[in-house]
Amino acid sequence: MRTEVLTDVAELAGLRAEWDALAVAAGRPYSAPGWALPWWSAARPPGAELRAIAVWDENELVGMAACYVTRDRFGIATWRLLADVTSSFVEPVAAAGRKVEVAAAIARAMRGADPAVDVLSMSAVPRAGGWASLARQRWAGPRPVLAAVSETRAPFVDLPGGDFDAWLSGRTSKFRKALRARQREIARDGGTFRRATTTAEMAAAVDDLTRLHLGRWQLRGGSAAITPEVVTMLHGATRSLDPSRLHLWTLDVGGTAVGAALFVAAGDEVHYWLGGFDEDWAKRSPSTVLLVEAVRHAAREGYRRFSLGPGTGSYKYRLATGEETLEAVDLVPRGLRFPYVRLCQSPYRFYRLAANHTPPTVKQRLRALSW
Repeated sequence: MRTEVLTDVAELAGLRAEWDALAVAAGRPYSAPGWALPWWSAARPPGAELRAIAVWDENELVGMAACYVTRDRFGIATWRLLADVTSSFVEPVAAAGRKVEVAAAIARAMRGADPAVDVLSMSAVPRAGGWASLARQRWAGPRPVLAAVSETRAPFVDLPGGDFDAWLSGRTSKFRKALRARQREIARDGGTFRRATTTAEMAAAVDDLTRLHLGRWQLRGGSAAITPEVVTMLHGATRSLDPSRLHLWTLDVGGTAVGAALFVAAGDEVHYWLGGFDEDWAKRSPSTVLLVEAVRHAAREGYRRFSLGPGTGSYKYRLATGEETLEAVDLVPRGLRFPYVRLCQSPYRFYRLAANHTPPTVKQRLRALSW
């Protein structure tokens, strides 16, 4: 088994088919080149350097960690995975049954890479399956220090056998009654659900999603989820991903979208990325009815799992059949630069410690004083 560190995006794009096959097999839509490469092109941080690690078994690509490096004002090199800023479940991908040895190969390559890894940061990756723990355990030399760990939950819908009716019957009677009422109201208003399938339809749906999401968050101080760079990335993804993998749904009334949601698929999983709706239609619960339509489609197409993404919104748990724990982990390798890196991280560590131990009521008072 050998590794190759790619610093040229053209070289990385040249492995697109093999890389995509690994992402599909792993059911990781945001780890696929059709999503990651448009992000790199349009939304990467200023000064980011590409460092993608390809793992080969003779002439077969068996693993990929598509990483980038940023350096802060102290010169600390932090390695991350492409598109992690805008997506969850972004992980290295490996051929079936080869995750452990691929993790070891990636760790060895990072150990000897240029620049050396000061911090390996993995954001919103599943604890189950353990890429973060594998990276630490398989590191060549002393185990890296866990510098920061935080957790969130990601509810999901399991669809065994693609049985939508069985899933719906498992929801509460109150939910089913409310859903039927909203669906009838939308039908009376002339509302229709539409999935974009052509390039032109997808471009229009991205614009609708942007308008509706930003419009809803405007009075709340804005949204960091959709920036001009991310909009450019999304348009790139509509051209880069196979239409069967990008599910853009809108709820249209009178020729105008009043709700929109984006889902990305790979293998037997579909992941909810983001949605938005017109506040004037809030009483019709457009986000929930769009999610239900997307679940219906996923069941019909034979997807096994429908991830609702990170976050504990009550509307997600009305649909969910289970949840995963996602963790954000910073690993600091032990080496000559270790004391320096830990020293530079001290103020950040103190801030996190204080934030984790400050009661919510005190935090609210402090925010009030800051205004």
